[in-house]
Amino acid sequence: MQSALYGRLRTGLFLSAEIPGFCPFRGRKLQIGGTAVTNEQRMIVSALRAQGMGYGAIARKVGISENTVKSFCRRNAQKEDKPVTGADEHQCLCCGTPVAQNAGRKEKKFCSDKCRNKWWNAHLDKVDRRVIREVTCAGCGKTFSVYGQAARKYCSHVCYIRHRFGGSADE
Repeated sequence: MQSALYGRLRTGLFLSAEIPGFCPFRGRKLQIGGTAVTNEQRMIVSALRAQGMGYGAIARKVGISENTVKSFCRRNAQKEDKPVTGADEHQCLCCGTPVAQNAGRKEKKFCSDKCRNKWWNAHLDKVDRRVIREVTCAGCGKTFSVYGQAARKYCSHVCYIRHRFGGSADE
């Protein structure tokens, strides 16, 4: 009976009611892609990741696949970028609230989109307008402004339809 039950446990062909108090997931190793990760390895990966070590270095140190380390860290919400706090804490240019920075990323200057829009609308003199250029519409001949590197030929969709198809947008 014992070996038959063990065989059914391994293949998953059993009723959990056959064994009182049995939970199929309790005490099992984490099985990822054919590699079993022990509890000790999980603790080591968590500790090394908390110290800021990369996936590859952890994988080499523990002796498991780099993808296994990545999967484990992502599944257990161990993010790579942790907010940097301390004496050099940045403040929002608009409202002055502290803005958490991410290591290895561009400096955040605003706490929200609302503050960013409010500040730039109040400081229009600081906007770099070199990318605005004047273009003549191929349909009606009017000049219009284009921002950025958009390759526009027409001032509107109506002009495009008229010039391209010889009609109006309503037809």
